[in-house]
Amino acid sequence: MNPAGITLSELLRLPVLKEAKVISGEKGLNRMVKFVDIMEVPDVQGWLREGELLLTTAYSIRHDPTLLPKLVEELAKANAAALAIKPERFLHDMPIEMLQMSNNYHLPIIQLPNNIPYMDITNAVMEQIIDKQGSLLRRSEEIYKRLTTLVLENQGIQAVADNVAGLLKSSIWLVDKTGETIVQSPSHTADKLSSQTKFWNITVDKQVEGRLFIEKEALDELELICVEQARLVFSLELMRRKTALETEKKIRGDFIDELLSGLPLSKQVIINKGSQLGFNSDVDWEIAVIESDSESISLFIDKVTVLIHQESQKLRVKSHVHRQGDKYILLLASKSLDADLKNQSNMHLCWNEVLTPFMNDWKGIRLGLGGKTQLWNINRSYLEAKKALMIGARMNLNPRVFTYEEIEILDLLIDASEYVDMDAYVEKRIGHLYKYDQENGMDLLPTLYHYLSTGGSLIETAKRLFIHRNSVKYRIDRIKQLSDIDLDNHQKRFEYYYCLVYYLLKKD
Repeated sequence: MNPAGITLSELLRLPVLKEAKVISGEKGLNRMVKFVDIMEVPDVQGWLREGELLLTTAYSIRHDPTLLPKLVEELAKANAAALAIKPERFLHDMPIEMLQMSNNYHLPIIQLPNNIPYMDITNAVMEQIIDKQGSLLRRSEEIYKRLTTLVLENQGIQAVADNVAGLLKSSIWLVDKTGETIVQSPSHTADKLSSQTKFWNITVDKQVEGRLFIEKEALDELELICVEQARLVFSLELMRRKTALETEKKIRGDFIDELLSGLPLSKQVIINKGSQLGFNSDVDWEIAVIESDSESISLFIDKVTVLIHQESQKLRVKSHVHRQGDKYILLLASKSLDADLKNQSNMHLCWNEVLTPFMNDWKGIRLGLGGKTQLWNINRSYLEAKKALMIGARMNLNPRVFTYEEIEILDLLIDASEYVDMDAYVEKRIGHLYKYDQENGMDLLPTLYHYLSTGGSLIETAKRLFIHRNSVKYRIDRIKQLSDIDLDNHQKRFEYYYCLVYYLLKKD
C-alpha cells in the first residue's frame, strides 16, 4: 500500500501552522503530503519524493536567490506537495520568478513564522500522517476480512463483486484475459465499457488473468485501498477458477483420449460422463485431425479455436480442441438432421464448408475430416479423419482439407487389396510406365493419376503439378505412345486409376 497522506489544506488547520501564510500556488492546496524533509544543501535534485513537504530557511542558497525558481521547478517535477520557507532570517525578498513558477505549477509556497521550530512542525505533520495511515490500515484489514470471508464461505464471486461495488459506490466489471465478462455489479449493468473506465490487472502466478474495471473518474485513498484488496481477493478467486478449469481440462482430455482410442466403454457410461464434461450425446460429432510442418501452428490453433467457438455458438452446441502429442484434434459438434427436422430448423452446420475457406490461408497445415457419428462411436470418425489425411495428402497436395467422404472408395479398395494379390495386376498395367519414369527421371505416373482424377483436364492437372499445360499434354501423348491406353474408355480409365492409386499409396 502506498503511504497515506493528508492535504495541505488539512495541515494548515493544525495549531502549529495557524500563523503560516500561502503566498503563491493556492490552486495546489489539494496536494497530498506524505513526507516531511528539511533542505540542508543547495543541490536536492534526485532526493525529492512525491508528496514531500520541504522545509527550508534558504540558508544553503542565500548567496544565490536565483536558485529558488529552479528549486520550485525540481519540486514540481518530483510531484512534491509544497515548499515551506522561513524567509526573514536569510532571505528578505521572494523572487518574482519563483512566485510565478509556483502559480504556474500549482505548487504552493508557504511562508512560515520565524519563531516556530522545525521539530514542532515535523512532529505535528507526521502525527497526522501516521494517524491517517493507521486508520487506513485498520480499514484495509476490515475490507480484506470482509471480502475473504465471502470467498471462504463460498458465497460466490457475484457476492464479492456486489460488496466491492457497494464499497466503491460504482459499477464494476471483472473481465478475463480473453475479454469475456466474468462478473459485473450491479448485475444489470450494461456490458459495454466506456473509454473513461479505469482498470487494474488481476494477476495469478505472475500472469495477467483478468482486469478489474471501475466506472469512476477519481478514487480517494480509501477507495484505492479497496481496489487493492479487491484485486487480491479476485486473484484468489481466479486462481481457484483456474485450478478448477485445469483439473476439468485434464479430466476432459483423458475422456477424449478414451473416446478416440475406442476403449470398450458402455454407451451409458459415455453419455453420463460426456454430459458432465460438455459433450452432448444428442448431437452429431465429427473428428478433424490436424497435421502441420508450419511454424505458425500455435497461431493457427488460436484462430481456429475462435472460429469453432463462434460457429458452435450459432447453433448452441459445444465443440472442443484437444492436443494429442504433436497433433491437434478437433471434436466438432453439430445438430443432427433428425433434430433439425423435428425443430423445423434450416440451420445445419457443415464443418467442411466452414473449415475449407479458413484453411486456404494457412500454408503447411492440413486437416483430415471424418464422417458424422454419435458420441459413443466417435472412434470411427477419428480413424476416418486419419485415413482422409493420410490418403488425401498422398494423392493430392493442393487441398488443405481432406474429407473421408471423398476418399472412402479408395480406402475400401485398399482394404480389399489386402486379401488379393494386387501387385501382379498393377505391374501388368503400369509397370512399364514406372520403369520409364525410373530410367528417364520423368513423372508420367503422377501426371496420369492427376489427369484421370480431374476428368481429363489439362489445365487442372497442370495446376496440381505446378507445370505448364503444354508439359501435361506432352506427357499424356508420351503415355499413349508407350502404352496401349484408351483414355476414352470408362472401364479402362477406372482400371488405370485404381492401379495408380494403389501404386501411389503403397510406394515409399
